[in-house]
Amino acid sequence: MAASTENSSNSSALKKALRLLSCEGLDGAMMVVDRELESNPESWEALSAKADILYFQGKYETALQYCELSMDQNPDNALVYNIKGNILYKQKKYEGAIECYNRAIEIEPLFVRAWYNKKLASEIQLKNSRMRVHCMPLGKSGEKVR
Repeated sequence: MAASTENSSNSSALKKALRLLSCEGLDGAMMVVDRELESNPESWEALSAKADILYFQGKYETALQYCELSMDQNPDNALVYNIKGNILYKQKKYEGAIECYNRAIEIEPLFVRAWYNKKLASEIQLKNSRMRVHCMPLGKSGEKVR
């Protein structure tokens, strides 16, 4: 019994440590990116990195703004299209997310993460469209009303 309580306590402490490390890592990364942007405000790499960090912090609207800034500097950046797709996915804007993943794949056909993310968004979009079809009201003859 004591060993199981000790393991549970250690597990909780480990989770807390990992959570703190994760937060500190993002803050540290943001400091580095902000320094880069101070010296080079048009760095598409730094703008993309900032968008990615903001995405991981859950600041989706600001992250979208940085995606657009990065795209303005380099419209052929597959990574930033994947990041924008992820943001739109989190906002349940699956059609827009899929468009972003498609653009990332068009730029970099072997971008495995973009293919995987597109698959996830497509599955949810398909599931949602099936639910809408099943929930359509029926007309007098029993046909679905469109």
